[in-house]
Amino acid sequence: MTRPSTLLENQLLRTRQLVLQLVAVGYLIFTIGSSFVAPPGVFPEAYQYSKYWADLICLGALVALYLAPRRVFQIAVVCAACVAGLAGLEMYRLLQHDLPPYEPALWMTCVCIVAFVLMGSRWGSVFTGVALLIVLIFLLLIPPSTPQLTAAWLAGMTVVGVISGVCYRVTRFIESNLVMHEEDHAKLNKARLDSLTELPGRAAIEEELNRKLEYARKTGTPLSLLVGDIDHFKTVNDHHGHNTGDDVLRAVAKRLRRNVGGTGGVVGRWGGEEFVVLLPGLAKPDALVLADRLRREIGGSELAGLSITTSFGVASYRGPHDTANQLFGRADQALYEAKRAGRNSVR
Repeated sequence: MTRPSTLLENQLLRTRQLVLQLVAVGYLIFTIGSSFVAPPGVFPEAYQYSKYWADLICLGALVALYLAPRRVFQIAVVCAACVAGLAGLEMYRLLQHDLPPYEPALWMTCVCIVAFVLMGSRWGSVFTGVALLIVLIFLLLIPPSTPQLTAAWLAGMTVVGVISGVCYRVTRFIESNLVMHEEDHAKLNKARLDSLTELPGRAAIEEELNRKLEYARKTGTPLSLLVGDIDHFKTVNDHHGHNTGDDVLRAVAKRLRRNVGGTGGVVGRWGGEEFVVLLPGLAKPDALVLADRLRREIGGSELAGLSITTSFGVASYRGPHDTANQLFGRADQALYEAKRAGRNSVR
């Protein structure tokens, strides 16, 4: 079963991949379209501007994303560094020719938003801060020649700064909630696990049983349930102490998990010395064979310095009208019969 946190991480990664692709392809379409609408002049001289050099960054980002799709953050950092350098060159050109910054300001606003999405609040802030600092340095070195140009530059950079501030707050809010979700998920997982054996506890196993049963109904596939019990466990606690009893429980849990894991089964602690094993895809004959193998595995060598045996009851899904309570009841009755047969057996 996939962890929710992993699902969120994969969704976030996919979102960042799509955002990077969208921006890169969008910018390529923009430069190609603007070149057809308003040709800048003779190729290649007229195309040697930062506006067109950025196409190389976009193409490089798309290629890098194709080759290393999970390296979105690293790709974004490299692209951001290149864009910051090109932005400086473009600002220098505009100021030298007394041109307004409208088009660069629009794209700079877009890039700042994307930087927060791809790199998070911390590195997004670093990028926008560096970009605005570069613009400020050029404005001080090459002041606009008219008050109107000065106002245009101030307006453009103010908008970039305001949008960046909003993006920072939104990104921080999202990141904080993701952290809280991770913490809550970790606490929930801990609460659902049996603290002694680190197996799913009773509530978790009940949920998983209902989920597997629903899947069996929909697909018509077999499902078996094992209920196992450590024989004479009270005697272990009475004669050797509860610490030894805990060691036995941990050892049995380890043996069960090791032998069932490869089958796609789920092992849980039902309570006390009782364990439950869910076996999706296994019909009763195969489940009986597996249960007997588990019995022999546990009884074949000493656990915590003691000779321990177990008994198992096996039941299988009987059809659409079979319920979780009925399935468990049959497995529990089979376990009772195994105990009455002298223990260390499977029924």
